[in-house]
Amino acid sequence: MRFSLVLLFFCMTTSHLSAKVTYSVSFPNAVQHYAQITIEVNDIKKDNVRFKMPVWTPGSYKVREFSQHVDQTWYESKGEKLSPKRIDKNTWECQTKGQKSVSFTYNLYAFEFGVRTSYVDQYMAFLHGPSAFMYAEGFENESITINFNPLNTWQHVEMPLERLENPNSFSCANYDLLADSPVAMGNFDMSTYKTAGVPHKIVMIGNGNYNLDKVTADFKKITDEEVKMFNGKHPSKLYIHFIQNVDNGGGGLEHLNCHTSQMNRWSYQNDEAYLKFLGLVSHEYFHLWNVKRIRPIELGPFDYNKENYTDLLWVAEGVTSYFDDLFLKRAGFYTEENYLKQLAFNINRLENQPGKDVMTLSESSKLAWVKAYLSNENSNNVTISYYNKGMLIAWMLDMEIMNYTDGVKRLDDVMRLLYQKYYTDKKRGFTYQEFIDECSTISGNSLNAFFETYINTTEPIPYNTYLSTTGYSLSNTENSKPSLGIKTKNVNGKCIVTSVTPNSPAVAAGLSANDEIIAVNGWRVEGEINKHIKGYTVDSEIEVTYSRDGKVYDTNATLVKNLEVNYSVVSLEAVSKRQEKMRAIWLN
Repeated sequence: MRFSLVLLFFCMTTSHLSAKVTYSVSFPNAVQHYAQITIEVNDIKKDNVRFKMPVWTPGSYKVREFSQHVDQTWYESKGEKLSPKRIDKNTWECQTKGQKSVSFTYNLYAFEFGVRTSYVDQYMAFLHGPSAFMYAEGFENESITINFNPLNTWQHVEMPLERLENPNSFSCANYDLLADSPVAMGNFDMSTYKTAGVPHKIVMIGNGNYNLDKVTADFKKITDEEVKMFNGKHPSKLYIHFIQNVDNGGGGLEHLNCHTSQMNRWSYQNDEAYLKFLGLVSHEYFHLWNVKRIRPIELGPFDYNKENYTDLLWVAEGVTSYFDDLFLKRAGFYTEENYLKQLAFNINRLENQPGKDVMTLSESSKLAWVKAYLSNENSNNVTISYYNKGMLIAWMLDMEIMNYTDGVKRLDDVMRLLYQKYYTDKKRGFTYQEFIDECSTISGNSLNAFFETYINTTEPIPYNTYLSTTGYSLSNTENSKPSLGIKTKNVNGKCIVTSVTPNSPAVAAGLSANDEIIAVNGWRVEGEINKHIKGYTVDSEIEVTYSRDGKVYDTNATLVKNLEVNYSVVSLEAVSKRQEKMRAIWLN
């Protein structure tokens, strides 16, 4: 079902009250990737006003220095065009000269097409709030009107805010909401559907081999399933799926009433890639509740000027990662076999990461700013992903609650309780201890020891203990292949070391990331290393010729057994009636 701007049923006609802050966005130089943004601030009570560009975006925990893309700033006061004072890397100060209003303008260079960045050319524009819109210091909580002046060849202006009488104008209550509301302008394939009576819009940005009717039907299956958790009540008035179709890329970013996700434009007909994409959509949509409304107390209101730390990113992302696959199972996209493969994949990912013995889940959350988003060749050895281990802890927590309550309660009940108690009633986020307390309340037993063990230590996870709740166990495919203890990549036929496992033969031999492996026992190595050592056995001694910074070296290494696990989740031979019951509850 496709439609044009004329048929937008969500176009609001109600007049809006005069806002203290008005944004005007135009594109006088779109071909060179510039947007021009003017912020008019009224009712100023000081002799100056400062405008600040965020240094990071909520949902992506890295300082990205968006101010680097700001060029040519000026402001108008008393009819004069003046230059603001640059206070620091992301702050501009304008003198009011006794005036009650100031109009500040900047040119924004936007040439990074992504879910957390902005892009402009003569064909379309995608503006992501924190990377595009500055805020007036002291006016963050004032109402906002934002007016767009798109190129006359652009038919659509799509934004998850209240649309005003002018279809290119929107309003919102404060800067947080503006920052959380990306806008797409151009000519797009679009479709609509409803979940829980709420209009949902799919905006396809860029071409692809998608079948929009199928995509719409599949999205609806997912969103219908997810809203069931919250008793069929949807928190939005309008929800938008912004889908960026790209040649290379991936990932998504959640917002209060929308999400932006990327999909390889030519992969919609690939069943595996498409199912992975639906998992991404399931993940970002569940953030509608978990993160955007059910949230750690540190994640809002935001300080856009510096890092915002929390120990609970594993709840924000790990719990969401647990449910995204589970919703695909509940909605009929996954069979039991598919789902168990996903669980095994996550177990293998963690167990084959040496960092699991070094970093706790709590540390992974708090240090995301310098670890998760600034990874290097040693990251696999010293870090873990709060998505990955967080997902496994969420699964274990679900099993804990089901065990304690004989399947009457589960993690779904915790999410409903958090939504009602903290978002609806208290109108705030929860603390770490409050999260533990609510999980304990639902289970009917104290879970303090569980959280202390698996969140704050590197204690190994007893997978079979938790799998047995639903009548499964782990089976490991024996791997007798020899290993040097390195990972490599093929760079134009060269074998380049990407990482070295601690306490491995490679370490003893002095090998390092970025080394080029030239030969093994005098035989040239091309491409990946594994095909060149598969003919050897464990305990074989080999001579390795390698290059580092242009100099060639020789070293010796003794191969060891590859210790990487390859688990699958299999059903127990004898499954009790209780396990059958728990399995049915878990997977349905």
